Amino acid sequence: METPIAYEWGALLPEAILAVFALFALLFASFARGRGGMLARGICAFGIFLAVAVQISRMVCSAGGTSFGGTLECGSAFSCFVMLCGLLTLLIESRAEKKSGEFCALVLICSASLAVFVRSQNLMLAFVALECATVCLYVLTAWQRSSSASLEAAVRYLVVGGASGAIFLLGIAFLYGAGFSAGTDLLSVSNLGLAAENPLMWAGITLVGAAAFFKMAAFPFQFWAPDVYQGAPTSVSAFLAVASKGAGAVFLVKICASLASAAQDNPALNEKIVTVVGAVAALTILVGNLGGVTQTNAKRLLAFSGISNAGYLLVLAAAVAQTGISVFAEATLAFYLLAYMFANYGIFCVLGGFAAERQSEVSLGDFRGMLAGNRRDALGLIANLASLAGIPPTAGFFGKVLIIMLAWSAELYWLAAVLVAGSVVSIYYYFAWIRAAAEPQEKAGGADFAVSDLRASTLFALSACSLLLGAFVVAARLL
Repeated sequence: METPIAYEWGALLPEAILAVFALFALLFASFARGRGGMLARGICAFGIFLAVAVQISRMVCSAGGTSFGGTLECGSAFSCFVMLCGLLTLLIESRAEKKSGEFCALVLICSASLAVFVRSQNLMLAFVALECATVCLYVLTAWQRSSSASLEAAVRYLVVGGASGAIFLLGIAFLYGAGFSAGTDLLSVSNLGLAAENPLMWAGITLVGAAAFFKMAAFPFQFWAPDVYQGAPTSVSAFLAVASKGAGAVFLVKICASLASAAQDNPALNEKIVTVVGAVAALTILVGNLGGVTQTNAKRLLAFSGISNAGYLLVLAAAVAQTGISVFAEATLAFYLLAYMFANYGIFCVLGGFAAERQSEVSLGDFRGMLAGNRRDALGLIANLASLAGIPPTAGFFGKVLIIMLAWSAELYWLAAVLVAGSVVSIYYYFAWIRAAAEPQEKAGGADFAVSDLRASTLFALSACSLLLGAFVVAARLL
């Protein structure tokens, strides 16, 4: 269903709100001396709340559909997810970051670009939106100009991000060269069956999929994540780990859904697609969890944790490629991304309490004695680590269960088994972190950790969401 012309520009209202508030943040930061950064954060946070409210109202009041000639979805819950990630990025209190008006404006512009990316139904629109977001992330990654680690991470991300963008654009060119139109669909599924033996089509799909794998830090494009997460500012690392990865997962699921729809009458084609996505999922889970076992640096461990979680999301994508998109698949994706967002931002929130010059080098040993010396933050850290590990009754546990159910219903039993095995391995390194935090005070490593009421409040809210989201699933099941 296509939106009437009079309402087409209204489809971009949430993103337009973010852009306007980004300009306001720059203006206030320029004229308000001293407290301009705090004022800009407040303005931008209010702008995100308003944009999310507008998007939710559009989802509730409209029946969905598309606008701008079918290139943009009118209602998408995943755009709200991206904008909430932007809000949490602003709220994380980090001693290493000075959240000036420029920083807040870049976060809003990046969030708006990713919101358009997850709603796009056209490959060229997706490319432009993704590149706008990526350029903002280059600058945010290098925000700590006095830190050589931050600058090195930005250069590394710039090089691999530029290569990823070139691969994406080349894939689009191959697809259009194979006979796909630049029209309404993300992939012109009506032509896919006719072009099944066209090598240009397969090259195009492979390259576009590779770009999505890069954004998710999936195998074999995961190599950049540990170094970039370690060197980037803490709140930017969180945004890369959650918003960028989640947007890539949504985009890949859209591609898999389109391919599944096109391959209904071609079982051999469908089997090839599922095999490739499933193999990448299994290898990503393997690399992420085995790499995490050997890590002692907190940020690098979270990077490998993110790689393994990208593998879990790829299991969902493989199931969608097998059976097509469904309400259950969309709900599972949304639930898992929410659980992952709460847990990751909660952990990065704790990392923000360390001294500015040490945040890239914080090791698990620096958390020794935290439970005895700072019980409030330690309990929040433990709750969110348990959610990432998939310990019941946290939200992370139920998210993994839902993906396993989806894979099982698609008869991808081997992928479900790989997911379970990977989750068991991940318990080792998550609990190594928990064990360090629970060690007696006399073993404390003497880490310079500052207590902040704003950080503690944010951490409490995120930890409560990780637990309450799981409790909601239990209650819904019982009722």
